[in-house]
Amino acid sequence: MQKIYAYAAFITILLTGCHKDLVTIVKTNPTPVTTISVSSLFQNNMVVQRDEPVAIWGQAPANTAVTVSVSWNAAAIKATADANGDWNVSIPASPVNNSPQAITVKAASSSPIILSNVLIGDVWVCSGQSNMVMPLDTSSPFDGVTNYQQEIAAANYPSIRVLTVPEDHELSPLTKLSNTVQWNVCSPATAGTMSAVAYYFAQKLNTTLNVPVGIIVSAVNGSYCQDWTNKEAIENNPVLSQAYLNGSSTFYNGMINPLINMTIKGFTWYQGENNEADNPVSNYTLLNAALISGWRSKFNGATLPFYYVQITPFLVDYSETTPPGSDTTSNNLAFFREAQANIRSITTGTGMVVTMDAGDPANHHPPDKKPVGQRLAFLALKYTYGQNVACVGPQFASWSANGSTATVNFVPGTANGLSTAGNAPLKQYFFVAGADHVFREGKAAINGTSVVITAPAGTPLPIAAVRYSFTNAPITNLQNSAGLPAEPFRTDNWTGLMASAPDHEPDLPFKVK
Repeated sequence: MQKIYAYAAFITILLTGCHKDLVTIVKTNPTPVTTISVSSLFQNNMVVQRDEPVAIWGQAPANTAVTVSVSWNAAAIKATADANGDWNVSIPASPVNNSPQAITVKAASSSPIILSNVLIGDVWVCSGQSNMVMPLDTSSPFDGVTNYQQEIAAANYPSIRVLTVPEDHELSPLTKLSNTVQWNVCSPATAGTMSAVAYYFAQKLNTTLNVPVGIIVSAVNGSYCQDWTNKEAIENNPVLSQAYLNGSSTFYNGMINPLINMTIKGFTWYQGENNEADNPVSNYTLLNAALISGWRSKFNGATLPFYYVQITPFLVDYSETTPPGSDTTSNNLAFFREAQANIRSITTGTGMVVTMDAGDPANHHPPDKKPVGQRLAFLALKYTYGQNVACVGPQFASWSANGSTATVNFVPGTANGLSTAGNAPLKQYFFVAGADHVFREGKAAINGTSVVITAPAGTPLPIAAVRYSFTNAPITNLQNSAGLPAEPFRTDNWTGLMASAPDHEPDLPFKVK
């Protein structure tokens, strides 16, 4: 299955925060196939997908007969390696099985390959950039998750298995991974290096469903969405082709395309920081939607669920001011979050995690990863597994003005038990504007399942628009009874310049007082 790759090496690494430029490496011609092998994705301790036919593949000398046997199915499956030495079989669908199973691959004149301690459950691909990479333990540039020592000590979940794909930029799509990989059983000895978001996602699914969960983590610090989008998906859209095609798809080629024959349950995605300055920001909506449709096509799963994380509150230029603190009215990230939220309206089978209560204005990699992973799991439990669980916080539905007040209503069912975390005073992140298009902070109060905002003095009435949590780094506390935070929103579509916008930011459509 390995194609021939030969190209010149060019290495340039530029780190600014979590940003990184392309690294390309030399590939040499493969040696002829002389013995039987199975794809490196198939190993001891792995999880194979339940309730779906499972593809298993590998290589053998041309025209060699190969037999694959699995302990959970009495019938052996036979295949013959083709002229290139490739073979593949399809194992019939099987229900969940928490007991260790085995896969045996045999061919004449070769020692059998036996994979042991295999479980049958659900397999999820978890991808993105540094906030998906960030492990439970400390590992530069990460400081560990909240209470990381206790979390690692308690990570005894033998039915959770994790495979982490090493970083690999490629100019053309690979059919197998270039680097050695290993499936690890989740335990205190192994959990520290696991992606924290993926771990908490798997932990919640495993403990709720009592189903083995396999996590394939394929993520890279400082990577762009276009790095992970297959080339055809970008080429098929003139807007994306113009904006993103050059230098794109390298991580898709090396770290996603080798996975596409795997039978999986779905995807989770945490990425965006490297694309937050895309201009126009609406391009990101199209780009991420193209990534989703491209991955679904490549994995031959048109309805595979795709659950993703909206970026956290962060002051982009926090360290550039004296004293550190940035301009709290800056709002370019709010527009980027809006672009992320809009993915749901153009792509079915998706869901978004809101993190406005779980950020750190001074840190693009906040340590509170448990709610992020668990909220991804809530989306999966609700929409993929059909569980009766709350999975979203209050979402804007409508608003009305009455003199100097505005009332915000939320989507029915999302604001049940509307309150604040710990019953603390409501953080005042509601802004109103009149005909002058100047947003002023209002005085907000919870009223049942709604919020009523009183405009401050000086606001020209009637109130013409409302915004909530629509700046770079508001750490919010408005939530529903499930503890899920309200989603940021705006009711206007105004254009113009925001007062005191930093020079490096795009034109932003409102002013703040």
